[in-house]
Amino acid sequence: MDVVEFSRPAEEMSCIIGNLFTSVEPPCDFGCTPGLVICGMTHSGKHGMLTVLSDRCTFCGDPKDLEAVLDGHCPERRCRNGR
Repeated sequence: MDVVEFSRPAEEMSCIIGNLFTSVEPPCDFGCTPGLVICGMTHSGKHGMLTVLSDRCTFCGDPKDLEAVLDGHCPERRCRNGR
């Protein structure tokens, strides 16, 4: 798994999380970690883990999965960012 650090405004995070993961699972295998940790299956069918901290986010998984969500367009085309 590759690790990608990025930063986005808080108001974009719900859309990013909702479009990055198709299902989520408990992060039990990662123990106590700082921040919000979300693990699950991405839209490509691969496993990913997103850690949201106060000043940045870290995604562990296929960078292409994250790129598809961060391109500035809502993949679902249902919100104001859908084009």
